[in-house]
Amino acid sequence: MTTFENFSQELSAIDLEIARLAQLCDIDLTAPGVIEAVLHNQQELCPVSNDLAWEKLRGLLVLHFHVVLEEAQTDGVDAAAASVRNALQNVAARLKPVQQ
Repeated sequence: MTTFENFSQELSAIDLEIARLAQLCDIDLTAPGVIEAVLHNQQELCPVSNDLAWEKLRGLLVLHFHVVLEEAQTDGVDAAAASVRNALQNVAARLKPVQQ
């Protein structure tokens, strides 16, 4: 397995859990400024009182950025960007509701 596949799989797993925790906290991480607000611990952003989910969400966002930085240093920025795109596509596909 190449380092790209390793980083991509790791990011997919992290990002899937981030998406699940964001749902538990009832926040939209795709909205402008929301990720930065979470990283700055602006918990008032979270309308649901769930301290455990909030802290795990913040920690996993930090981990996500560390993994991307590590890959950028190991394989280059283009490879890191490709891993992020691949991970986001995997998460989006897994979260997409099944049509009945």
